[in-house]
Amino acid sequence: MARFKFALEPVLDHRSRIEDEKQQMLAERQRELKVAEDELARLNGEFKRYSTTLREDHARLSSDELRWHYAHLEYVDRCMIMQHGVILQRRGAVDRARADLIAASKERKVIEKLKDRRLEEHRALQAASEQKELDDTNNRRHGGVSC
Repeated sequence: MARFKFALEPVLDHRSRIEDEKQQMLAERQRELKVAEDELARLNGEFKRYSTTLREDHARLSSDELRWHYAHLEYVDRCMIMQHGVILQRRGAVDRARADLIAASKERKVIEKLKDRRLEEHRALQAASEQKELDDTNNRRHGGVSC
């Protein structure tokens, strides 16, 4: 009997490529989120350093230095607030990319399940054909006598 050939193999390949692209997109969005979170951690560290400096050296700093430190702390605080917004946006992008990947995976799996069913059907037909051949051969050998 003929070898199994799945007619929708190009569709399955296409959906697999789409799924791979969605996986890469998700990985990129996760990297972007990590960069944003790292930046927030850096800003938090900077805020803590300047806060500690102000607390510990407050009496020794001149009024200009105090103004500069407080201004810098306000700037870092604003940056942290903005960075929280960036992180929220990036988390949304990660969630959307994850949903896209799940959808692409489901679409691929639908075709894969169809391929598996068709392969099983092909195997069943092949087994039935081989059994029929064996029966015919045995029938010819034994002169068509049935029990």
